[in-house]
Amino acid sequence: MISLVALWYIQDLFQALLTERFLVPDLFLIFLICRMTKDPREASSVIWPAFVGGLLWDLRWTALPGFTAAAYSLVAVLCIVAWNRIPYPGRNAGLFSLMLLAAQAFVSLARFVSWGGIQGSLTEAFVFQLCAAVPMIIVMALTVAARMSDENAKH
Repeated sequence: MISLVALWYIQDLFQALLTERFLVPDLFLIFLICRMTKDPREASSVIWPAFVGGLLWDLRWTALPGFTAAAYSLVAVLCIVAWNRIPYPGRNAGLFSLMLLAAQAFVSLARFVSWGGIQGSLTEAFVFQLCAAVPMIIVMALTVAARMSDENAKH
């Protein structure tokens, strides 16, 4: 739990420092989805922190409290359902990377549309936010790949 709070704070700190330049990627959401792969049947350990983290983000940065909380919770539920529907041998780092990228794109697109979209500076911020998320997605995919290889060795 402390790592979640620390990661939320780091994301908030990056956003405060870089607000004039770009929107930071949703590091908190990416970490939560990675955490979901440890025990995919334990949904409450991901959904409630996603809701609380999104609500805190809304209270800090947006004028629409509950919007990011709802988006984070929805994405967390969709990821949990998708991950649990995939047979164990099919769960791999590539699929996980696509899931993370889709989650980041969905939350970013939802914010983009709610902020008025289609404006030049917002479009650039949206694209840059997705590109900035790619290194973190790669790191988390490698983490999941290592964990999956350890679990495959046990089976």
